[in-house]
Amino acid sequence: MSELSAWDGRLGTAGGPAFGRALRALAGEREISTHRLAEALEISDDRMDAILAGDERIGPAALARLAVALRSKPIEFLQRTEILGLAAYAFGLDPLYFLPEGQTRYDARIYMREINPRHQVPEGDMTKRNATLRALGEDDILDPLGKAELEFAYLLRAAVQQTGGTL
Repeated sequence: MSELSAWDGRLGTAGGPAFGRALRALAGEREISTHRLAEALEISDDRMDAILAGDERIGPAALARLAVALRSKPIEFLQRTEILGLAAYAFGLDPLYFLPEGQTRYDARIYMREINPRHQVPEGDMTKRNATLRALGEDDILDPLGKAELEFAYLLRAAVQQTGGTL
């Protein structure tokens, strides 16, 4: 796996220049300062700058904290930060990879084509079709950050499995 990959499935870390640029753009769009992102991760501004420059990589727990700070759902965050960008889909990742094969995925694909044909998954509608993600959302024990962290870990592991580790 290249050091420049937005997601390294072998190490379980996100980072690199494309990730940093996309994260900075998303934060700017949401009017969230990089200092606030650093606070969300409980790290120094210098370390946050290293992440944004692509010099440091982070794991699913940090991704969840960033997504919560940016008011973003996990799939949207993964797509917007180039982890599940168009390149991942071009290399063979099915945009609905987290849904079971069969009628559920078939119906979702038709729905997605009708609603949003640009490979951006309509997350609220689609994740409810995955039994694991639905159960996680209904869990009464975990707080929202814990749910986001588990959802990131699940989605990223499933994506790595679907791509044979090439994500």
